[in-house]
Amino acid sequence: MKAKETRFEKYMKFWYGISGPLDEQKRQVMNRIGNRAFFIFFLGMDAAFLISLVLISFYGANVAYIFLSGSFFVMLMIVSFYVMFQSKKFKLTDNEIEKNEVSNAKKSAWIRGMMSGLFFGIMMLILNFLTSYGDGSWTWIEIPSSIIGGLFFGIVMSLVWVHRIKVVKDED
Repeated sequence: MKAKETRFEKYMKFWYGISGPLDEQKRQVMNRIGNRAFFIFFLGMDAAFLISLVLISFYGANVAYIFLSGSFFVMLMIVSFYVMFQSKKFKLTDNEIEKNEVSNAKKSAWIRGMMSGLFFGIMMLILNFLTSYGDGSWTWIEIPSSIIGGLFFGIVMSLVWVHRIKVVKDED
């Protein structure tokens, strides 16, 4: 009997881009990538914190705060690219399916991509409304532009997920 996936496992599969089932080998690779990413981030932020302590004494708290914020963003991008690169290298992102399930997998990939595009478009519309309504710069033209942006994002994401589908060959 299969054990039900926990929310944490679902979140980790989403973060690493794993589409198929999470077996023991993928779990071990995912843990190894996560441990290395944590130490890259931790050591980088330690160095940035020490540099910011020096910056406080010479230039003041504002410069140190800006440096620390910028280094946090840079380290977050480095760790994100590391996780993406390693996930692709170890083929965690490949969705391995059998030959008779290809059409269903492509259909679900297109639906998943379009739902992502719809979510992206709605979130961008809400974000645009919240950031520009107070100063009066929000216009109604932002609704179709968010819909078009969401549509393009959905198409791109659908193509990415369709590209990740790998057909498993029978070894009979």
